[in-house]
Amino acid sequence: MQMDLDTTLQTTPAISPERDGDCLWYKDAIIYELHIKAYADGNGDGIGDFRGLTERLDHVQSLGVNTIWLLPFYPSPQRDDGYDVSDYEDVHPSYGTLDDFRAFVKEAHRRKLRVITELVVNHTSDQHPWFQAARKAPKGSPEREFYVWSDDNKKYAGTRIIFTDTEKSNWTWDEVAQQYYWHRFFSHQPDLNYDNPAVLEAVLSTMEFWLEIGVDGFRLDAIPYLIERDGTSNENLRETHDVIKEIRRRLEAKYPDRLLLAEANMWPEDVREYFGDGDECQMAYHFPLMPRLYMAIAQEDRHPVVEILAQTPDIPASCQWAVFLRNHDELTLEMVTSKERDYMYSMYAAESRARINIGIRRRLAPLLENNPDRIKLMNSLLLSMLGTPVLYYGDEIGMGDNIFLGDRDGVRTPMQWSSDRNGGFSRADPQRLYLPPIQDPLYGFAVVNVEAQSREPSSLLSWTRHLLAVRATSQAFGRGKVTLLHPGNRKVLAYLREYQGRCDPVRGQPRPGRPVGRAGSRRLQGARSGRNDRAQRIPAGRQGALFSDLDGLRLLLVPAIDGCRAPRLAHRSHALGSPSRGGAVRRMEQLFPQSCRTVAHRDGRKDQGADGARNPAALPAAPTLVRRPDRAAGRASIAEHGMLKSGDTEWLLALVDIHGAAEPARYFMPLAMSFEDSEEDRSHALAAVAVANVRQQASTGVLADAMADEPFCRALVAAIGAGRELKAEGGTLRFSPTNSFAKVVGDTPRGATALKRLTASSNSVSLLGDRLFLKAYRRLQNGIGPEIEMGRFLTDVVAFEHCVPVAGSVDFHVADGAVIPWPCCRPRWRIRETRGPIRSTGWPACSNPMTAPTTGSTRTRGRWSSGCRFWHAASRNCTWRWLGHGEPGIRSRTGALGRSRAVGRYRCR
Repeated sequence: MQMDLDTTLQTTPAISPERDGDCLWYKDAIIYELHIKAYADGNGDGIGDFRGLTERLDHVQSLGVNTIWLLPFYPSPQRDDGYDVSDYEDVHPSYGTLDDFRAFVKEAHRRKLRVITELVVNHTSDQHPWFQAARKAPKGSPEREFYVWSDDNKKYAGTRIIFTDTEKSNWTWDEVAQQYYWHRFFSHQPDLNYDNPAVLEAVLSTMEFWLEIGVDGFRLDAIPYLIERDGTSNENLRETHDVIKEIRRRLEAKYPDRLLLAEANMWPEDVREYFGDGDECQMAYHFPLMPRLYMAIAQEDRHPVVEILAQTPDIPASCQWAVFLRNHDELTLEMVTSKERDYMYSMYAAESRARINIGIRRRLAPLLENNPDRIKLMNSLLLSMLGTPVLYYGDEIGMGDNIFLGDRDGVRTPMQWSSDRNGGFSRADPQRLYLPPIQDPLYGFAVVNVEAQSREPSSLLSWTRHLLAVRATSQAFGRGKVTLLHPGNRKVLAYLREYQGRCDPVRGQPRPGRPVGRAGSRRLQGARSGRNDRAQRIPAGRQGALFSDLDGLRLLLVPAIDGCRAPRLAHRSHALGSPSRGGAVRRMEQLFPQSCRTVAHRDGRKDQGADGARNPAALPAAPTLVRRPDRAAGRASIAEHGMLKSGDTEWLLALVDIHGAAEPARYFMPLAMSFEDSEEDRSHALAAVAVANVRQQASTGVLADAMADEPFCRALVAAIGAGRELKAEGGTLRFSPTNSFAKVVGDTPRGATALKRLTASSNSVSLLGDRLFLKAYRRLQNGIGPEIEMGRFLTDVVAFEHCVPVAGSVDFHVADGAVIPWPCCRPRWRIRETRGPIRSTGWPACSNPMTAPTTGSTRTRGRWSSGCRFWHAASRNCTWRWLGHGEPGIRSRTGALGRSRAVGRYRCR
């Protein structure tokens, strides 16, 4: 029931002192996203503009944010809300002029607010002069080559269509050009051709234009789709990363403190590539985290959040994740599994009108049923977990939405400033507004507005300002690492934020970090934290967190649903006061089984068109999955492995080294991988012996002990019979049948026999039908296996009919000549009671001869304790008696029914 401190997310490592400067400002940023047309109307035409935004910068500054992200404001036909750009170097007339934009940037900088603008680099509008020139130019001309054209609309087959509800193909025929043009989004948004160097130069020129005005960074829209290659998925191609690297190199040479923010709606293992080695984008969105925050709240369980954070890869020290709760698009459910998507729909979008594409078009407050406690909890998670938080305009006051408006317009309604006409957004007649403001009794501007909440100290706006002020007091939130705690109560999400090497003094006390507790339950929750490397630090009681010291164990009591507690850890000698010890404290932990860790699986080269063959060896996290079952200490890593393949299925045959144990140990670990979407029954059968859950994109499955996998056992027997060899990095896997293989095994592997797994032994035994069993030696040692050696001798050399015959074995032959035995297979043997002595020929000379003990016996469990270690051939419940090298014959007594007696130079007692 302790809080373990063994899960540390190094996603935002402490930066080195030489890089700790203004160039890393984005790590401490709090970003406020807004749309020009939706924020404030300065000229009374019903559409927001830069003049109105500049007048409202007091509100932005008072929030406590320090960065503004502007949605597209360029000239556009507005068929995709500005993402269909027709001129990259101007301002849409409805939003003002370039001079208005310059004045806005100047005023924002005066208030120490940075400005990030949206730059749509993948495509333009079909009204852009570049496209108009391209469609009229002849084939092969420089103008035509600005876009991607083809005479065949079957090219790039297999590329997914993003807007499946409106587009039937990624190609559209152009009558003027008499060719098809390529588009990943809407048909009126043709993709630029980045294989043409002139396109990259034009985009770089556009970036420099805005940077010279004073823009602090760009959000690069839709960058996974910049390059196209036939036979691939046309996403995340290596050539795309080459383009991004060149953009970063060119900009950093002249503007080293400017930001590139990647908009790549991918799984975290794919998004990781957009950081490169710190030479691509400095920031990227963590899309999969957002829906799992909502899942955790609905389930009152921290598992969805902890699970996706465990799958989040490390990123370069100079890079940062961007995290958010809501934005201008739908709450995307692309980065969840199909079951999770169904759950999210049932919990948050029961009304079909609230759904769009693969997502939910609702704002934060309606999603959480306007529950202020839940809204505060979600915002506190956003502002205290990993990465740089992004707040969406209006969420600071709990604005609602209008799902009866088309597309995503329901979450892009006018900002609600007051209860005045049009919510204070504009003095224009209501019918002239670009969209109607929210007017319902629950979320309407008469009830929810900035003016009213600014006067109320207990309002959501006041609370948000306070929370942002708390975050700004410590760089641990932006630059520190995240250490997940694991209390026994899964309704509590607890983690520690630490920034190494930094001290922010408060009353002369060091502040190395903050432990943060969250409760997603409707009732008071509690959990213990055990002593650890922070034993000399105690919570200083920030924000009224409740702590009690119980004989060295700290009990954290977290209030229900709104339980946001972020106390600082202060040294005991500097603490303002000791935790209360008065009164009885009720033990409130609840026992929940720790869930199996989920790891991301990236198999196959997607940029080469592979769909992913799903073999366990492609798991980068596989070396850290296995825990030694008999000891708590030590984690495992794969030292050697080979792949056994049968048909389309592969298994990982691994040698696993245990680290951190009292003595070095090497184990055999065969791993099978199965996914529910294609092998549901097999996945369920393996779930009981799973070492990890596995996710490949949106498909989920298990990584499990292959000894419980019937196809593996059959494939293993078949490989032994065929005498196969598999090359590994440090040696060779040899499958060796005995001379009696065919007779012993018969047609068992091909028959309709079920697999039964025995777990009583420290080794693993799997039974195939009623005849054959496979025994896998888990703890491995160099040298020929005595049990296998004896079995082979009795089977092949002397044909001893009263022993269990061996059908074959698997050995790993190291490059230096050493041999490590793995599994062996033999038929099941039922012992029959016999009378009289059993005689046989002599044994071959022992490879490690010993002097016979004078006392006559040495006993251990299952083996003789020195020299040649001959394991019992059929029973582990046996001790051996040394008969001496000079014994002329081999004798053994028979045993009772049900107990095995082996014959050999050692006698079973």
